[in-house]
Amino acid sequence: LRACVRLRALPVKARQAKQARDSRYQTPINSASRHQNLNDVRLTRAASMSNGGEESAAKKAAAEGLVDSEGPTIFDKIISKEIPANVIYEDDKCLAFRDINPQAPVHFLVIPKVRDGLTRLSRAHEGHKEILGHLLYTAQKVAKDEGLGEGFRVAINDGPGGCQSVYHLHLHVIGGRQLTWPPG
Repeated sequence: LRACVRLRALPVKARQAKQARDSRYQTPINSASRHQNLNDVRLTRAASMSNGGEESAAKKAAAEGLVDSEGPTIFDKIISKEIPANVIYEDDKCLAFRDINPQAPVHFLVIPKVRDGLTRLSRAHEGHKEILGHLLYTAQKVAKDEGLGEGFRVAINDGPGGCQSVYHLHLHVIGGRQLTWPPG
């Protein structure tokens, strides 16, 4: 509800831009529960973005005890098609889709389809080497397909101090503009 109030308080152009950006993720939804899930995700995301972005979302996740939680995440719901996403690549091991809050002209995420305890990079063990390699290989493959031949950045946020807000390992691939150093 607060996110709706904040949305109305935005200037008209900003509100129209946000609504256009959100509409990219809308698909016909058959059940009321799926519709409610989608609205909950949008409101949560809008609230976190309006309150200082990913940093506040990461702090909120830590405060709510979501750090390293094995419960379903928003990414699990995207994998199971409960929540729509703009998927740009999929194979038997991973999924790549556009970030709902892009930080560059091209910004997508690459996630493993099966978490297998891989909630964050610092939880990886020897048995995760194959999927970690596959995620990086997929990141560069999709980056090339997206026209990022001149360069791109791969970022993995780890834990509250690393600004991780979803505890399902994911790679951010960012490009399409000159990136600067140091990042955030």
